[in-house]
Amino acid sequence: MSNEKIFTVNIDGKEFQAPAGTMLIEVADREGITIPRFCYHDKLSIAASCRMCLVDVERMPKPAPACATPIMDGMIVRTRSEKARAAQKAIMEFLLINHPLDCPICDQGGECELQDFSAEYGQNHSIYTEEKRHFPKSDIGPLVETFMNRCIQCTRCVRYGDEIAGMRELGGLDRGDRLEISTYIQHALASEVSANIIDICPVGALTAKLSKYGARPWEYMNHDSISIHDGVGTNTEIHTLRGKVARVVSRRNDEINEPWIADRDRFSYEALFSADRAHFPLIDNGQGVLEQANWADALKATKLVIEGAIQKYGVDQVGIFVSPLASVEELQLVSELKVGLNLKNVDYRLKQRDFSGEKSEPTFRSLGLKLTEINRLDSVFLVGADPRMEVPVLAIRLRDAVKKGAKVSRLGTYDADQLHSMHASIIAHPFDWVGTLMAVVKRVATAKGQPLALEFAKINADTAVDNALVERVADQLLEGEREWIVLGDEAISHPQFATIRALSVELARLTGASFGYFTAGANSSGAALTQITTEGFNTASMLTKPLKAYILVGAIDPEYDFAETGQVFNALKAAEAVVAVTPFVSEALKSLANIILPAAAWAESSGSFVSLEGRLQSLQAASMPQGEARPLWKILRVLGNQFELPGFGYISSEEVLAKWRLMHEAQLAEQNNISEVFTFDYQAMPKSGLIAIPTTSLYSTDAYVRRGEALQKTPLASRARIAFNNSNDEATVMAILNQESRFTSRVSAKVAPGCVRIPTEYAGQTPFYQFIKGAN
Repeated sequence: MSNEKIFTVNIDGKEFQAPAGTMLIEVADREGITIPRFCYHDKLSIAASCRMCLVDVERMPKPAPACATPIMDGMIVRTRSEKARAAQKAIMEFLLINHPLDCPICDQGGECELQDFSAEYGQNHSIYTEEKRHFPKSDIGPLVETFMNRCIQCTRCVRYGDEIAGMRELGGLDRGDRLEISTYIQHALASEVSANIIDICPVGALTAKLSKYGARPWEYMNHDSISIHDGVGTNTEIHTLRGKVARVVSRRNDEINEPWIADRDRFSYEALFSADRAHFPLIDNGQGVLEQANWADALKATKLVIEGAIQKYGVDQVGIFVSPLASVEELQLVSELKVGLNLKNVDYRLKQRDFSGEKSEPTFRSLGLKLTEINRLDSVFLVGADPRMEVPVLAIRLRDAVKKGAKVSRLGTYDADQLHSMHASIIAHPFDWVGTLMAVVKRVATAKGQPLALEFAKINADTAVDNALVERVADQLLEGEREWIVLGDEAISHPQFATIRALSVELARLTGASFGYFTAGANSSGAALTQITTEGFNTASMLTKPLKAYILVGAIDPEYDFAETGQVFNALKAAEAVVAVTPFVSEALKSLANIILPAAAWAESSGSFVSLEGRLQSLQAASMPQGEARPLWKILRVLGNQFELPGFGYISSEEVLAKWRLMHEAQLAEQNNISEVFTFDYQAMPKSGLIAIPTTSLYSTDAYVRRGEALQKTPLASRARIAFNNSNDEATVMAILNQESRFTSRVSAKVAPGCVRIPTEYAGQTPFYQFIKGAN
């Protein structure tokens, strides 16, 4: 039973109850009582600097700020009394002293809190005649536009960077009437969630650079949407102008993303207008050149090449790669095409190498807990995971947990900055991971007095383990109550993934921790639930033993989206038929495909996605497809009709979704990633010289962010830079790569010994985990 005190407070003649310590403004907001404010934000600390929320509190000689006044039992408050109104009007006049009269050209006009409150609380004339202050224009990067003459020094942006983003990039310079919010030194914002300051700025001081001077808020059509870049399911809102996407803003959902979205969620819509959009069907003219065709000819040609491959080589020689960004409706139709054509080789796990653990895989790879539970965790162990780069919005919750006392440790090949304290960082060569995890598991099992599963006896990993760090991680997991072990991209793409997963699951079983994954794209969970990979070859098999025909479904760039770029190019070049159904036509894809069917992009088609916590969310198209592109689900439906398959009479995407829900919705609630059965094929991988590890940056993870021009200009975008642990490695690597002019190099203690990090987009066809020949 709770011992929490409950106080009664009277606001505007009505009594309300709330726990002791609650601020007046929180009670008012809960009860729908309007109190004006500028500096207060429910997700930020209390500054009480604007004083706009002054209210009349009985027995207090002066008006009190509602945001910083805790309720007292029996307190009587008046928010609209003459005393309160007079104080609010005085504050409004004070705030407008230096504010420019530029509402007619301000992008914030129409959705400006200062504009709204000045209409209700402001004077109908000003007695101020002196010249207003002026600040020089400042450039803080390609995403956020500044008009600091409009700033009212509420400090929301400063507190956001310090408390939420984890990077205090903005601050107050000078004092009094000379106070200016700016960067301490002239530089671009480097946070992956920096642009949330646009949404929380109550005036037009911080606006979106990409959409500035575009339209008034009332001219936009608003469409609910979600982010497609990761499995969090971040809620967004798309604003269109005359049928075209004009901007993307946050849509608050406290169970998922709260009020925040990542910069890539906000600005990747630029990809919709990229130069390489697929606008019309393309067919190989027989001489290796793709030529424009009409839809009837393109669909007929698609049917002929697929049927021809099946008849000539058999169904085992046809493979389908599906983007993890594809909606469940698109996945359902792929599944039905697969069944109808008796195909077996379908996969969406494009960056996975090791599939030996499939028999012990969960129904779908989930977080293993609810997003809201992350803020209350005591202990987190990241295995090959980088929350800040993989799931930026989730990383905000993780930072909050650390602020409350959670301990976070990690195992990886690079000591990536997570903008919060790390309890232990084990930065190891990738082929030392199994031995390191084995050491942690053994220590925990010994402390718990429990035997290890027999399957682990065959692991004989001779690894030089840092015992002090192993003990630190083990002790952390033994001490915590609410614990989480999570595998990220570097673990999933690891050639010993199944063994790493089995050891991590065993560690979770021994400690009682939740166990989860960070997977690629918005709908890896939906693809798993659709069961498109239940038989046949997986991605690795389809590439190591090239097939005769391939179908690429969704936004897939062969040069970026697979683990082994070289294998992909070799396989697709050797194939007799390659059909791509895609929104984008890169030069690399043109060189590989025989037929390209233009699909609608995200925001141009309706669809549904399953998040990593098993939440199904649907959205409608916000704009029309460009050129002759068609929604992907419609293309797949028509292909089913071309092949004269039964059951392809769908009229709408809602009908396809209804079919999917009937077949798979019951599994949505399952979040059990911990299996009692362990299947893995452990193969020791001896280290020999240097190993190349092409890495994917935050803004090269998928086809959309790669085409976001503004995102590519930010500090977090990839650069032609390689990094090693030892300066002695530089000459060897540069001589072997023979591309000195393309690369800059640096020595970094953050890189594991024996490893060379190369940005994927500059690595060409260098395979991941490829030993650099000639290295000593």
